[in-house]
Amino acid sequence: MKKILNKFSDYYIIFCVYALIGWLYEVFWMWFVVPPYHFTNRGVLFGPFLPIYGFGLLILLVMLHKFMQKKHKATNFLYLSISVITVVTFIYTTIIEYTTPKIHHVSDYLSRYGIGLVITNLIVLVIAYYIVKNTKSKKLKNLDLTVILVFLLIWIITTLIEYVSHFVMDKCFHIMLWDYTKDFLNINARVNWDASRNFAIGGTVLLYTVQPLLEKMLKRIPKNRKIYITLIIGIPMLIDFIVNVILK
Repeated sequence: MKKILNKFSDYYIIFCVYALIGWLYEVFWMWFVVPPYHFTNRGVLFGPFLPIYGFGLLILLVMLHKFMQKKHKATNFLYLSISVITVVTFIYTTIIEYTTPKIHHVSDYLSRYGIGLVITNLIVLVIAYYIVKNTKSKKLKNLDLTVILVFLLIWIITTLIEYVSHFVMDKCFHIMLWDYTKDFLNINARVNWDASRNFAIGGTVLLYTVQPLLEKMLKRIPKNRKIYITLIIGIPMLIDFIVNVILK
């Protein structure tokens, strides 16, 4: 029983840390990036937490932990291809976003720039494959592409999480916390290019920098103290959820 409580406490504290980081990110974004540039308490809770970020990072940890422990070398054509396509598509589409008129729908983007994107990917992939195949550098042949692959997986997973979360909040609670109708490459106004890209970058940074530090910290905290911390944070958060979501 104590092992279960200890494990639950670890996950709950991790959840709260990332829910807080997510809230800070959203507040910063609305205050300094999005007009009219003012403080907005993001989310449905009164407290400084955005649960979607906490759940999202926990899902990423569970799904990607083992994958992150393995090496995915550039000599594997599949890994090389996926990595090249990810990087090229990221750069290509970001350049288009900031150098051409806004394109709201994915279909418009593909009809205007799809061929160019495919050709660019093929050219870069051929060059990358030729270099890796013929290089004598062991460092290049043993180049680990795991970070790029993790970045792509986070991009896909977080986009799905955001879409499903928006759908559920809209249909079940009639709440629309965000609306991407006028944003670049949006899908049903629920997800868009900017948000998905930022989540992928942020998720990758958090998993490779914050998470190792967080795990070290949790190991140093006594088990009983972690349970107390969980109760101290958990009870007010539960009351907050009941008052501001269920009873509202």
